[in-house]
Amino acid sequence: MKPLTERDKRTLKLSAAAAVLIVGYFLFAEPAWHSYRSLRSERDAMRKQLERLTAVQSGIGAIRFRELMSRVPVFEMPAAAGEQGVLFRDELTRQLQQTGIQARTVQLRDNRGKRQDGYAVLTVDCQGRCTYEQMLRLLGKLKRNPYYVGIEKFSLRVDTRNRNEMTFQLAVFTYAK
Repeated sequence: MKPLTERDKRTLKLSAAAAVLIVGYFLFAEPAWHSYRSLRSERDAMRKQLERLTAVQSGIGAIRFRELMSRVPVFEMPAAAGEQGVLFRDELTRQLQQTGIQARTVQLRDNRGKRQDGYAVLTVDCQGRCTYEQMLRLLGKLKRNPYYVGIEKFSLRVDTRNRNEMTFQLAVFTYAK
């Protein structure tokens, strides 16, 4: 066999480089490009869906949008304990009044000893009289309270004289810094 000439060596090097580029393209570049295109088309579809939902101004679409937004809970980041407790109690009192519930007591209880993930737990205890429908409306509206986290205690007792009236005990809590 004859030794390779300079021209043959250059041809082999170029052929090897071309083979590496072709294999690299099909193993890495093509799948990455395909993934990028599919993610971009998915993003564009989601963007169009979001624009369609938010662009609705009137008619049945607007009603559906308001209904959807009413189902989404609202949440505010916890403030200092003194401020958070007052805000939470006032918002709960406003919600009680909106639903027509007669609360005898709405009392803020500070549970400084309880710590949950670095936050203090503040509880508001309520007692009073209501109807079943009023309580259901209040429970549905609680998620619209931006300071509300959860219900600690809830009980309803039917009045023996008037079966439409009930007495309730409700303890809801929030977090504070």
